[in-house]
Amino acid sequence: MDKRLDTLLAQVGIRQDEATGALVGPLHFSTTYQHPEYGKSTGFDYTRTKNPTRATLEEALASIESGQFALATSSGMAAIVLAFEVFPVVAKIVASRDLYGGSFRWFDEQEKEGRFSFSYANNEKEMLDLIDESTDIVYIESPTNPMMIKYNIEKIANKAQANHAKVIVDNTFYTPIY
Repeated sequence: MDKRLDTLLAQVGIRQDEATGALVGPLHFSTTYQHPEYGKSTGFDYTRTKNPTRATLEEALASIESGQFALATSSGMAAIVLAFEVFPVVAKIVASRDLYGGSFRWFDEQEKEGRFSFSYANNEKEMLDLIDESTDIVYIESPTNPMMIKYNIEKIANKAQANHAKVIVDNTFYTPIY
């Protein structure tokens, strides 16, 4: 039986803490972790690689999104850079012109280095017109930052997928469930 979304959201990440019996796990602020003995790991070494609190968040996000895994990063820009790392050099990207400044500066730097080629759209119609068989990636912020322009993600994703392009959505202002 599938759980309803509100039930899933109320219960996700809740599990008994073995040390205390608490039903809601604690926040872990440690930066390093002790191991039982040499060569035996608890699964946690340094917070920068894995942390029990972040692991709970990632499990919760995967569950909410009906995914197998999720990955939490320390910032939105870290997530954006990570998403682009899977694409080949000289990928052709279509993006909206109205972008978060950090994204725009990073995109500009990548283009100057010859890593990616960007085409920018001023509105949804222009974006749809720019997407063709040579497009590798479509990058959308919706709503955009800073102008809060909404793009029809489904319509753009359908056009991108019809042209075998991948779609990346920066969903800063909405939750994954909207």
